Amino acid sequence: MKLAACMSIGLALPALAEITTTLLNDLSLFSQYSAAAYCSMNLNSTGAALACSVGNCPLVEAADTQILYDFDESCSFGDASGFVAVDNTNNLIVLSFRGSHDLSNWIANLDFFPIDTPSVCEGCSMHVGFWETWQTVAANVTEQLQSALATYPGYTLVMTGHSLGAALAAIAATVFRNSGIPVEMYNYGQPRLGNLALAQYITNQTATTNNNYRVTHTEDPVPKLPPRLFGFDHYSPEYWITSGNNVSVTDADVVQVVGIDSTDGNDGTILDDVEAHRWYLGYISECS
Repeated sequence: MKLAACMSIGLALPALAEITTTLLNDLSLFSQYSAAAYCSMNLNSTGAALACSVGNCPLVEAADTQILYDFDESCSFGDASGFVAVDNTNNLIVLSFRGSHDLSNWIANLDFFPIDTPSVCEGCSMHVGFWETWQTVAANVTEQLQSALATYPGYTLVMTGHSLGAALAAIAATVFRNSGIPVEMYNYGQPRLGNLALAQYITNQTATTNNNYRVTHTEDPVPKLPPRLFGFDHYSPEYWITSGNNVSVTDADVVQVVGIDSTDGNDGTILDDVEAHRWYLGYISECS
């Protein structure tokens, strides 16, 4: 049973809560699906099973998977790359977005320009690079997912990604939910997407279903960007991994942080550790 949480702003609840072992297992599985998007073999192998040449997605490789669609589109901000896969072992359809190839340069060059996105929600704005990158693949990905949902009725649709890929997965999940399609979302090291209206909208959109898992790690700098000073905010809840790099994560090492823009998790840390961005229940970007 996944941990339930009330995400209403200002409600008198503890800021932190422990997670369940079941949820930790889910976080581990989808971190490996995010890791698989970094492996080039999965971006040019429609019809094949998912694989990670460096051995960092054993849970995915152990499942009965097939790549239904892969994509790798370049744009001015960053590549929109990833795959749609079916997992017959866990009854899943998974859309996974790859993060940036060069994480350090991507972090250094991340700009802070928003664009109005009324098609997503009223009064909402979003980072222009994230929105335009999603637009390069939106039509084809939507078509492929609709086909997969028709072919595999009863399967759960999951969207996941790391870093830039996490931002794209969050946008895709929000858009699909707007069309009435249920989505489970597991994101790792996601930067802030847009303004407070967007953060409130995404928080409220999943308040009853509790199917947003935005995962952060210790002092990872990417979830702190773009800065709140420039009008960017984070939706709730957050799942903050408090254990260090290169160590096994237990359920006691992950806490649920409730509240839009809460400083009880990653955003309350002072230092920045780029290696913490690369380590999410494993070396998530190792294939890059």
